[in-house]
Amino acid sequence: MISAGIDAGTESYCIVAIEDEEVVYEIEIPTTKVRQNPEIVIENLRECGAEIAAGLSGYGLPIKKFSELDDVDIFLMTLNFEPEQRVGLRRIIEKMKEMDYDLYTIPGVIHLQTIPRWRKINKIDVGTYDKLCSAVLAVYQLSKGANFEDLNFVLAEIGHFNSFLAIKNGKIVDGIGGSSGFPGYGSIGSLDSELAYLLGEFPKKLIYSDGLKDYDWDVLAEYVLKGLRSVEVSIGKADLCMLSGRFAAEVKEYIEEFYEVEILKGFGKGKQSAQGAAIIANAIGGGKFKDLVRRMDIFNAKGTVFDYITQDVMKFLKLGMERRVRF
Repeated sequence: MISAGIDAGTESYCIVAIEDEEVVYEIEIPTTKVRQNPEIVIENLRECGAEIAAGLSGYGLPIKKFSELDDVDIFLMTLNFEPEQRVGLRRIIEKMKEMDYDLYTIPGVIHLQTIPRWRKINKIDVGTYDKLCSAVLAVYQLSKGANFEDLNFVLAEIGHFNSFLAIKNGKIVDGIGGSSGFPGYGSIGSLDSELAYLLGEFPKKLIYSDGLKDYDWDVLAEYVLKGLRSVEVSIGKADLCMLSGRFAAEVKEYIEEFYEVEILKGFGKGKQSAQGAAIIANAIGGGKFKDLVRRMDIFNAKGTVFDYITQDVMKFLKLGMERRVRF
């Protein structure tokens, strides 16, 4: 079986197709090109010969075929009221519906039942679907030399956003997302609540602004270390730190002062998250990776990104969403 994974990144989209444990197709397409012509994703899926694919899921959604998605599902994946940014994904989904292509959504970290509720309080982003995919690839890589149940490590995904995951006994038990944690290379991370109050209006594009690009690598590394330490609390002492993402190599030497470090390589070609998505696609299709994905409890993911918002916050969230819909 050839299965494909799709990573929709800030700078580029990546499609990786695997057969057994070998990459048979890999392509990276600039995000600007995809926005201009979303059908290019479909063209490359056809070209790679994949029988099943997974990805393109934004904040994530429990596993569901794209042809079955409704407007609520699409909103939950994108969390975007701004028409210009919504068009691209909608066009891809509509084309997929027309084709009835075997493409599936992937959960976000918040949908996992392996993470206790209290670690998700008033959170939406504790790791988008692509971060979950990187964790799957990391478990695959590490399980080659150790028992699944013995895997206790922390994972940092270091790109324009920084995300951090804690894996205990082979399962994800905690996470900090790129928009709810520390600043990344090209993102602001979480904001002081007082600052959020004073801002009043908060356009989506602000999430993708600022960041640490004007600072030296040791500053980025300091924030990476803070993120790793934060999620490590949930598993005791980590046996290993896995680094993934565009800027993993730039911070590796700093993190090695505190952890045994391994770079996430997986199958060796393409973005790590796209490789992980291809593993999940294979599992959905009943392939050789089904047991790994089952043991990580990804098939049991459920709920929505709003399930852990407290009542006090939800009142204002509803008002804010209603106001955005009106205007």
